[in-house]
Amino acid sequence: MEEIRIECPDIFDYEQCLAYLKRDENEVLFDIVDDKIYRAIKIDDIKLLLSISYERHYLIVEILNDISISPENTERLVNFIEEWFDFSADLSLFYQYGRKNEILEPLINELYGLRLIRIPDFFEAISWGIIGQQINLTFAYQLKKRLVESYGEKMTFENKSYYIHPTVDVISKITVKELMDLKFSRRKAEYLIDVAKIIHSQMLTKDMLLNMEDKVEIEKTLVNIRGIGPWAAHYVMMRSIGVKNAFPIGDVGLQNALKAILNLEQKPSKEQMIALNKGWEMWSSYATFYIWRAPYIKK
Repeated sequence: MEEIRIECPDIFDYEQCLAYLKRDENEVLFDIVDDKIYRAIKIDDIKLLLSISYERHYLIVEILNDISISPENTERLVNFIEEWFDFSADLSLFYQYGRKNEILEPLINELYGLRLIRIPDFFEAISWGIIGQQINLTFAYQLKKRLVESYGEKMTFENKSYYIHPTVDVISKITVKELMDLKFSRRKAEYLIDVAKIIHSQMLTKDMLLNMEDKVEIEKTLVNIRGIGPWAAHYVMMRSIGVKNAFPIGDVGLQNALKAILNLEQKPSKEQMIALNKGWEMWSSYATFYIWRAPYIKK
């Protein structure tokens, strides 16, 4: 069994990250047992089943399906995991900045070491952005689970199944009816298949967005795609592209969390959200992520 050790950044709390990853029992792309994360991924057409644990400031990654990979693919695997846990972000800068804000300061104290859990797979991030629009989180996870189990690749280990998110190659070839049979609306089925075709044709790629100069250009490119509105665009910018100042202003979870934090009678208006964002604009993505976690902090 091959083992890889990945050194963690100085500011990192594995337990905080696990708590976020455990947030929904319908999650289908990884499993957590006894503080170990089990996940199947694909690197260069090689399927890997991973076990990830934490020990003395290192992530311990074990390849459970007893396969050897090249140094180049080992590097790609490490890059995937470091991106998943957003190891490149300098949290000391966010904390220095955020502690000047009355909303963020208590959250930083409670959630110290939590990293923004990213979605390295670009199509997975866009799929979730499309699926999650205008429905509750529980139903969104159910749709995602049906999509992944129907069209993703599967690995079996010790009588348990582990799934890899479907690729654009697969989703670009299915029909709208097939997704509607999984309880997708016709519109969402069309959007998902269309965006899979666009990415498959290389008309849109993650690298293309990473090479753009600012978030305005990235957002404009994304919202020009049918089915991707401002919320989905900012979600993808935040979770997959790594834009530090993305702000999904229309996110209901974000609005409800701010309503509770500020003791408001109703959810903040768009104008109030814009005004609040000025207090953390350089780090809006992390501010959003921490505010999302506010309802789960034990009192």
